Amino acid sequence: MVSGDLQVFPLLPVMQMLLSSGRSGEFTVDHPRGGTLWFEHGELTHARSGQLKGEAALQLMCSLDQGTFTFEADRMPPERTLNLKQDMALRRMLMDNESWAQLMRIFPDWSRTLRFTPRWTPQQPVTHPQYLALTLVGQGHNLRQMIDRSELPPRVLLDMLRPFVANGLIEVA
Repeated sequence: MVSGDLQVFPLLPVMQMLLSSGRSGEFTVDHPRGGTLWFEHGELTHARSGQLKGEAALQLMCSLDQGTFTFEADRMPPERTLNLKQDMALRRMLMDNESWAQLMRIFPDWSRTLRFTPRWTPQQPVTHPQYLALTLVGQGHNLRQMIDRSELPPRVLLDMLRPFVANGLIEVA
């Protein structure tokens, strides 16, 4: 078993090491946005984070810049939701990681809930995808729970909510 802290050993270099090693195993990060990634012979084959699996779980885990991790060699995935060879996996993770920066400044604490402000009115024009995202606001769920309940990918959901936060229509409680 290998273990460490993502504040000391950042996620992308750790992923590069695991993928290039050609090893199989289970990589778990303990963090509210954490989860588990499975590798088979240097390929990323499955991801799970909360209720999310596959691409959505991988996307969410790419937001991590802290948390403790472990790698257990020779653990096989319970299912196969990804098929990413080393270069594609690293490229995807790098792009996802960079895309999270602005969202993490707006939504830094995922244990908090979102609520509508007094500026919100039911007549506020919204698109259908925005409506789907906004139905999760005010139900008492924290950001992590909202992501688990949404049918939208994590970044898409938060990108959908971002303009409402920026315009003072919803706020982090």
